[in-house]
Amino acid sequence: MTINVVATIPLDPARAAEAGPALAELAAASAEDEGCLRYDVYPSASVPGTYVTIEEWRAQEDLDAHMSQPHVAKAFEVAGPLLAGEVVIHVLGAL
Repeated sequence: MTINVVATIPLDPARAAEAGPALAELAAASAEDEGCLRYDVYPSASVPGTYVTIEEWRAQEDLDAHMSQPHVAKAFEVAGPLLAGEVVIHVLGAL
């Protein structure tokens, strides 16, 4: 069974576009991480300034390793000063 994750990243709507390139870079680098089956980043059409990641991982160990990658730290470094709330990472369970 794979691990599915949705993360929401709320940014200051006036400055959210500043994070776009870093988040696109995060998605491209993350897609190359061991065990990554899907990693997409989208700007929300419903909540201005919010980006959403949709991820699928082969195993929890792969997701854990991903979180310690330099490209993840770099994205948080860029987006951190632009945050307008908490980043929420939803690891999805099965029904």
